[in-house]
Amino acid sequence: MRLHSFLRPHASSSADARREVITLAWPIAVALLGDTAMGLVDTALVGGLGANALGGVGVATVLTWLNYAIVFGVMRGVKVCSAHALGESRGEHGLHYARAGAALALLAGAAIFALARDVSWALHALHVDPAMIPYARSFMAARTTLAPLTCLLSALVQWRQGVGDSRTPMRITLSGNVINAALAWTLIHGHFGMPRLGVAGAGLATAIAEGINALRLSSLWIDAWRRRAPDPDAPTASAALRRVCAVGVPTGLQFGLETLAFTAFTAILGTVGATGVAAHQIALAVIRTSFLPGVAVSESASVLVGRALGRGEPDEADRMARAALRVAITFMAGCGLVFAFGGGVIARVFTDDPALIETVRRLLVVAAVFQVLDGASIVLRGALRGARDVRWAAFLGIAAIWTCVPGAAWLFGRELGWGVVGAWLGFIGETGVGAALLWWRWTRGHWRALALAPRADSTAW
Repeated sequence: MRLHSFLRPHASSSADARREVITLAWPIAVALLGDTAMGLVDTALVGGLGANALGGVGVATVLTWLNYAIVFGVMRGVKVCSAHALGESRGEHGLHYARAGAALALLAGAAIFALARDVSWALHALHVDPAMIPYARSFMAARTTLAPLTCLLSALVQWRQGVGDSRTPMRITLSGNVINAALAWTLIHGHFGMPRLGVAGAGLATAIAEGINALRLSSLWIDAWRRRAPDPDAPTASAALRRVCAVGVPTGLQFGLETLAFTAFTAILGTVGATGVAAHQIALAVIRTSFLPGVAVSESASVLVGRALGRGEPDEADRMARAALRVAITFMAGCGLVFAFGGGVIARVFTDDPALIETVRRLLVVAAVFQVLDGASIVLRGALRGARDVRWAAFLGIAAIWTCVPGAAWLFGRELGWGVVGAWLGFIGETGVGAALLWWRWTRGHWRALALAPRADSTAW
């Protein structure tokens, strides 16, 4: 197998380490922004169908992400295992971890497909406006039509990134955006003789685009699998599955419970008034421009730390983690300055309502405060995941978000009457506590012991 690895074996200096981080991270950032753009296109096209349709799609999108979050987290195990294998000069073992992830993904996707056929019971339980329920039910059923392929796509993207190839998934994601936009426009409105599906057309278009992306990456895996060299040391199917789950299951639980916490935060926020909710949505859309690149740097750190530990070089892993920290903090601090001093200008791009502009501006000032903390927290989680120190990091992430975020929304936002700005103060607490404890965990060096385990016996996961 010829690995499309854009990574050099060693980083001889801090500048080289930062260069490696950026080389791997920027395509991931572009792909993540592409995923976001896919959702924005759907929202824009559905907007013409009316407020109830738009609201229903918004609710269904949250429920859809709740279903997928755990699976996407578990698939991070494929990335870490593949990166360690690459560091051990056993890059083809990544094919086995991808196969294990694919099996899990297809099973989980089938379960999601079955559960999402009719979510009326969940929508009623959440007291969703009855006028929006038909739209939410229709969109979610269509969006999860190819759920097994959506989950498979996640597994294969993690495999490619784990072996150092973040550009192929990026290119496939961007081409998928074009497919999604064309299909959504066609299916929503019934152009070219196609049936007029409304909101279901938007969901089906995204499902088809993701399915095509999954099949394209599958063809790469199949080709590499056929050309792999015989290797008696390759992990068995059960061993590969066990190793993927050892890293992925704690991460998946973290992703799922964090998503639930944010959903609870959003539900509490719904009691502070329409202006506050609208300002929250606008500010959230704005800070994604800094958050997603930060996530990309974190994913890069997972790969580079895992690869270094696969070689048995904990000092190199530490150098990569610190380089990723510097990259993320520098970028997010810059974004924070823009948010702090340009919040009003940014808000005017979205609205001309003076009260809404002022609320968005204040939220972006709060965001400017937690930007650096968020960058540090995200990257350190990725580094610890790459070092396979996942349980502690997952527990911390779950505890921090549930303690600070819904709690702040209830106490400051609702009970004390500080509104959405008070609710957002919880993000400062979550990111501050998280960054401090994750930094303590990293510098304590427990993860270094993992590099001393015999590489020939990789069962100590």
